[in-house]
Amino acid sequence: MNLKPKLLPVFVLGICSLANAQIINNGIIKITTNTNVFVQDEYTNDTSGNHVCDGNFYLNSNFVNNGTTSASSGTTYFKSATNNLLTLSGTSDNANFYNLEIDVTAADKKGVSVANNFALQVANAVHFKSGDLRLVGEAQLIQEHAGTDNNTAVSGKLLVDQQGTVSPFQYDYWSSPVTNGGMFSLSGGKFDGSDAVINAFNPTQILFNSGSPYNGLPSVLDGGGNVTTALTINTRWLYKYSRGSGSYAEWIALNGSSTLLPGEGYTMKGPNALTAKQNYVYYGLPNNGDYQFAITTGESILLGNPYPSALDAEKFLNDNISVVESLYFWVDGGSTSHVLSDYLGGYAIRNLTGGTPPSIASPLISGIGTSGTVTAPSQYVPIAKGFFVLAIGSGNVVFNNSQRYFKTDSNRLVNTLDTGNKYLRIGYEDPEGFHRQLLLGFMPNSSADLSYNPGYDAIQLMTREDDVFFIIDNNPNKQYAIQGVNGFSEFMEFPIGLVISEAGTHQLMLDAVENFTETVYLKDNLLNITHDLTASNLEINLPAGDYLDRFSIVFQPAETLTTSNPELEQTLVYYNGENHIVVSKPSSLEVDSIDVYNMLGQHILSVSENLKNQNKILIPFTNSQGVYLVVINSKSSKKSTKILKY
Repeated sequence: MNLKPKLLPVFVLGICSLANAQIINNGIIKITTNTNVFVQDEYTNDTSGNHVCDGNFYLNSNFVNNGTTSASSGTTYFKSATNNLLTLSGTSDNANFYNLEIDVTAADKKGVSVANNFALQVANAVHFKSGDLRLVGEAQLIQEHAGTDNNTAVSGKLLVDQQGTVSPFQYDYWSSPVTNGGMFSLSGGKFDGSDAVINAFNPTQILFNSGSPYNGLPSVLDGGGNVTTALTINTRWLYKYSRGSGSYAEWIALNGSSTLLPGEGYTMKGPNALTAKQNYVYYGLPNNGDYQFAITTGESILLGNPYPSALDAEKFLNDNISVVESLYFWVDGGSTSHVLSDYLGGYAIRNLTGGTPPSIASPLISGIGTSGTVTAPSQYVPIAKGFFVLAIGSGNVVFNNSQRYFKTDSNRLVNTLDTGNKYLRIGYEDPEGFHRQLLLGFMPNSSADLSYNPGYDAIQLMTREDDVFFIIDNNPNKQYAIQGVNGFSEFMEFPIGLVISEAGTHQLMLDAVENFTETVYLKDNLLNITHDLTASNLEINLPAGDYLDRFSIVFQPAETLTTSNPELEQTLVYYNGENHIVVSKPSSLEVDSIDVYNMLGQHILSVSENLKNQNKILIPFTNSQGVYLVVINSKSSKKSTKILKY
């Protein structure tokens, strides 16, 4: 008989051993502090179950969690001398423990396998006493304590998968979620994952070669899909970049035995395989806790997610906002050569406003090409993903456990937008078909304004010979791919720079909008005309040159922006230095109202009385110092003027 006893709603034990039965909890089980509970066979916390473990819970077999788990103290032990493999799974897709210990001593021991798409959340420490912990597929380990790493090991390690390019010509930027002896090296830390499905606990160490033609080699598999000869990586393409000035000469060459710190990034090309992606297995002790990297203003460093879980880029940036403001992810655009000048990739960018894809051939970009798969980076950085940061200040770049988040690669691009935010994606395509996308974000709950805002505005790491960018604070020497501001106003204007090096058709377009319903125009400041980007792309045929003050993104057509009233054109608006805005106008001009906005687009005041038959209108204005927009409304037209309150 297969016994399935139901546990009582509250189950508090001193020392208890439950044997020879599958245990199913449909109520509440609470294991109190200093209490030991032993379960011999598979334990299921069912959909209505609430498993609270503040004591010590010993599992000799599998844990299936379909309900709720929590823990504020104690340890969950996967401890067996009879079962060589124990599993953690369940429809809840997560389990919460305070401490976790792996102690599997059965013959041919493997350890504990965590199911695909499952979050193993440990509030405190993991102890490897005997046996490995295998994260299958997109399973992740999240630890939550503050401070430095407190994991310990006698025997056993973590195994976790991640995929990369197969091309021998294309780079991936990597990091490692594990270390061995506190450091990571490819030799001993990164393994061939081609047969991970059938050999989850026994991967084969990757091999290395060097020299011409500088290509890696794919795995050799037997008829059963087992790796007989591991894939080979060419060491010519192994590099790190540590606190450089941006010079190409500052890349530091690595080899298979070079050591890297947790959080340090490295480059690697693929093994020339025929599969869509190459699977690798990282094998070592899981990274956990605080890591930091010193950096000085103006320096660049290649870092990466150090954890065996996703990293919340927004939390990471907020924790480091005085030092770094954006993450830069290398994306290859189809390179088929090792020659530097032939590389086709670019940097995707992520900051607090959002993300943009790299400038690569348009067919490769999702939503632009017919079958493109390259997307803007999401808020969540995958396991083992490397990225550049540029220092805007001096200090330490800090990683910590509060930045960890459970988000699988398959669903990390599904973002829940703040319904109050509005986004525009402005596209530019050069005659060769390379596509640049700019992101403009309106975020009412942010502190961003029309000036430069750390964390909300992102510099382009690479500007092509033909390219487009935002210009902020009238400084064309800094080219921005992302600009974030506070609330939206139809009177806002965003200057963009356009650089052209070759003849042909250059196109500006509206790639996409999110929560935005207003019409978007491109304003030509020289011709004083606007083009409706919401309706159609704009083809530009201009001589080679830098057009740094000619174009702007606006939200009103030219007939609204242009004052066709001669009397209104003669009207002067200024701040007199004595807490008044002065409007000097012809007496014949009838003004219906005057509105004042701050540079966040917020309406400050409106005047509609005592405006007739006056040559000079004085408007009391005691607001704080800054730039404001004064809009004069007459019957047939309006005029906007910026003033400086000092």
